[in-house]
Amino acid sequence: MQIDIERYLYRTFGPRGSERSAGGRFGRPAQQRRRKCRRTGPLLALLALIGACKPNSTDTLPAESHPNVSYGTNAAQVMDISLPAGRDGATAVVIFIHGGGWSGGDKSIFLATDLARVNAAGYATVNINYRLASTTPAVHDPMLSDDVTAAMDYIAAHASEYQISGSKFGMVGHSAGAHLALLEAYKYNATGRIKAVASLSGPTDFTDSAFLAIPGDRTLVEVYLGVTQAAAPARWTAVNPVSVVTATSPPTIIMQGAVDVIVPRSQGDRLHARLQSLGVLDEYHVYPTYDHDLGYAAAGHFPDDVLTPVLAWLAKYLK
Repeated sequence: MQIDIERYLYRTFGPRGSERSAGGRFGRPAQQRRRKCRRTGPLLALLALIGACKPNSTDTLPAESHPNVSYGTNAAQVMDISLPAGRDGATAVVIFIHGGGWSGGDKSIFLATDLARVNAAGYATVNINYRLASTTPAVHDPMLSDDVTAAMDYIAAHASEYQISGSKFGMVGHSAGAHLALLEAYKYNATGRIKAVASLSGPTDFTDSAFLAIPGDRTLVEVYLGVTQAAAPARWTAVNPVSVVTATSPPTIIMQGAVDVIVPRSQGDRLHARLQSLGVLDEYHVYPTYDHDLGYAAAGHFPDDVLTPVLAWLAKYLK
């Protein structure tokens, strides 16, 4: 609210200082002094209004939850938005992408307890569903990545409404969701809004013989891409994080179970080696006793030795 105080005071009290006529305060007629007294009412009202317009430094925005917000017209294009207390326009956003072999799963895999820890660290969280890969109806790459981008675009467009940043994102994904998070960070990040990415048991190289030897993995990729490797090898390479990562890709933390029987350790090894060769900042955690779920089933959520390093990584790069 813009208020021209000088004009208001001039109209209310007349000229000031050297602009006043001679006679001074005590030389004015009684009528003029009474007029001044009558005019102090509007001044007090103005001062009260100015005071009311000033923000109270002790006020903080409360935490908010917005479940199943639509970011598209498809029923699968929904997301849960959780906003931390005390946020402002610089508050970073962490996108969570669930796994399920690209053709299954749901955002509920990321439990409220895990998301609450991220909110408590001062971040907004956006936990998304996306269209799942299928043959009928035909849902294949890049439609899943299009959904991830659309969800981020929605948040950026409504950042002022939610009072968060629209240009500072972190990505966290598990399994196929980790693959989509890496792909988004490496291939679809032209604006540079993704500042850090965390891969939890994520596939990184579809040409890895150890990955393709695992029963079911090749079929899952064929459904995701809508084509076999023999028919379109370039299509398979084009969605490999190890193939599309560049020297300017965002800092990456990799969480890999050494006894993962779905996404073998070689997948984490290959991405780590590629990041090292390009000079991309990365951190690689290998858990000797963890399978694909990284201790999730036993703990009932992602355990501290997985989530704590991820939070530390985000804190380092989502400043």
